[in-house]
Amino acid sequence: MPSTHPRWIMLLRAFFIMYTLALLTATHWPGLAFKGPFSRTDLIIHAGAFGFWTIMLGMSGWIRSSCCVRRQALMVGLIGVGFGWADETTQPLFSRVFDWLDVAADMTGAILASLVLLVFWYRKNGWQCRMDGDSLAQPAADARS
Repeated sequence: MPSTHPRWIMLLRAFFIMYTLALLTATHWPGLAFKGPFSRTDLIIHAGAFGFWTIMLGMSGWIRSSCCVRRQALMVGLIGVGFGWADETTQPLFSRVFDWLDVAADMTGAILASLVLLVFWYRKNGWQCRMDGDSLAQPAADARS
């Protein structure tokens, strides 16, 4: 059965899956450490990596709300926060160390990314809340609003 999604959405989803696997490998690899130009450079990397993951999730179209871009951005943000939390709490199973600052950086990246998605979707829709159910990555404005 042929896919009803545009080819770029399918490529984006495939990239998202590969990025997720690479991110999980990097954060769970025993003994992997990054030394940057200043103390705790890894926090910037955590925020950026989990922020990018959240944006990719939002653009993939897998998380959708039929009523409002605010709800869609909230759902994507909460999933990003949950993914960051789950990632950090499972690291001790792989001889890594749980770090509250890493959790905070992961969550900060996810929250900032969901806000970026919210602004993007609002600007695309003329700052209206309602969305068209046929749209995936770019919710379209509903003329009834």
